[in-house]
Amino acid sequence: MVDRVRRPEKFKEFLTELTKEKEIFATYKDALVFAACLGFNRNKRVPFEKTSEPINIQIFRDSFDEMVMNVLAIAETDQPFVIAKDQEAEKIRIFEEYACGGLEIMQNEIGHGSLDDNLLIMILEEEGSGKILGEIKGLANL
Repeated sequence: MVDRVRRPEKFKEFLTELTKEKEIFATYKDALVFAACLGFNRNKRVPFEKTSEPINIQIFRDSFDEMVMNVLAIAETDQPFVIAKDQEAEKIRIFEEYACGGLEIMQNEIGHGSLDDNLLIMILEEEGSGKILGEIKGLANL
């Protein structure tokens, strides 16, 4: 059973900037959930080996985070059984890799200049695309 969600080491400083320095996201978890959705939206899944301090899986147990992980895993594999307990490692790996891809996109596109303004522009563009970020936002409003 998986008990942690890994954070890619290469984005350690960027995640700190997004959460602690600029306070754009309240937590690393929030930044990773957004990044995973963005990575999926842009079809950017990036495997990684080197990790910084992982986050306890219990932090991701609220209904929205769980739903995001499940939706991403099912959409990626086209197999609903991927959300079964015995497949949790695969579901988490898919989430982690899309988060890594999303962090790479974010760092490349908003990592220069005013992070909060650039992120807002990115969110508005993604929401207008009608892809998964908009769909997940709609599910959260139910």
